[in-house]
Amino acid sequence: MWYNLCMKTQTIPLSTQYQEIICSIFGKREDLLFFDIETTGLSAKNASVYLIGAAGMENGSWVMHQWFAENTAAEEAVLEAFTRYAASFGALVHFNGATFDVPFLQARCKKYGLHSALWNTDQFDIYRQISPWKNLLKLANCKQRTLEEFLGIFRKDPFNGGQLIQLYQTYTESGDERLLKVLLLHNADDIRGMLSILPMLAYPALLTGGRGQGARNHGRRQEIPDKAPSGAGSRKTDTPMPKPADAPSLRSPVLPFTVSDYAVVPGTDYAGNPQKELLVRIKLPLPLPAALSCSKDGCFFSAEQEEGMLKIPVFTGELKYFYPDYKNYSYLPEEDNAIHKSVAVYVDKAHRVPATPETCYTRKSGEFLPLPEQAQEERGREKGKEGSMFSPLFRQSAKAKERFLMADEAFFRDEEKLGCYVSRILTAILR
Repeated sequence: MWYNLCMKTQTIPLSTQYQEIICSIFGKREDLLFFDIETTGLSAKNASVYLIGAAGMENGSWVMHQWFAENTAAEEAVLEAFTRYAASFGALVHFNGATFDVPFLQARCKKYGLHSALWNTDQFDIYRQISPWKNLLKLANCKQRTLEEFLGIFRKDPFNGGQLIQLYQTYTESGDERLLKVLLLHNADDIRGMLSILPMLAYPALLTGGRGQGARNHGRRQEIPDKAPSGAGSRKTDTPMPKPADAPSLRSPVLPFTVSDYAVVPGTDYAGNPQKELLVRIKLPLPLPAALSCSKDGCFFSAEQEEGMLKIPVFTGELKYFYPDYKNYSYLPEEDNAIHKSVAVYVDKAHRVPATPETCYTRKSGEFLPLPEQAQEERGREKGKEGSMFSPLFRQSAKAKERFLMADEAFFRDEEKLGCYVSRILTAILR
């Protein structure tokens, strides 16, 4: 540790276990900087930064730096030292930094006229990635320490950031080195803890599937059921789930999950009635820290380590495809079917009537799979594409909201379509 204008700094080498975790999530990137700040309050107008910790790669190894202000007069030196060091990195990684750390630092830098392009670099907020999973993971909250304890990591440090404010004030008055060690340890544990909870990004990584090109088929054989016969189809495959088109500037560069194999097998619904179901086994891009199971609208997903299983109900029977331009169709009551007016002119007028939105359909029998509704932002992104990907879509009636696609051999042979469908189902369950 050395001293400069009432500022203390220290450098701590990090364990190789953190290097392995970072590499598994982000790949072999050497431009990531993980950081955390300690302040004398919550308002950047009235409080100051007294400690900044940052972890980055130097000469092939991960190290942590800490810049500590002996008193509030040393804040400018701390900010200048950190921004100068951080300028050589291409992306910032933080925990809830988008809400607190980054705007706080920006405001304090502005106070001293410190200009930096640092805040225009790519950023990745771990908190924002994990917080949507709070309920599914049955977490009391998404505080960093809670996530650490979820992974079985328990700190010896009993203090939180708020309690440290009084400790820092006492230190500036007394210079007690024991308090300094507590302050530095808490910040260092925040950095180590941030790195330790990175495996939890395996949960949001489940939603990296999207549209794209599928991979080749690896043969036709039934893998999932040990004793149940196959239905509409079964196949051993290795189809990558395509990546989304609107990935943020910094996203975990993991491979999308893959469909390992699938089969349509006999099953039962919640009432115990016979009902076929589609079983899909998928290989996850990252091992899950803890097992996950959830369901929605009759679909069930369970996962442990690197393997997941989807169970999707199969509707067997008759459904209807409703033509959108009903004014151009005629309905044939005796055949319970609609045909285009260009063809209907050859049918006796006594056997046809103008179609309505409720009667402008054609009937289809077979096996069908439910297609969940997309979120609004996804609908906007996919506008004009869904028709070519999943059409025709069938319903039980004109006003029915639930839609189905045909689960025939053509569907299962199209690996891109199968992959996108599995992604849609998984997204509907997990969001």
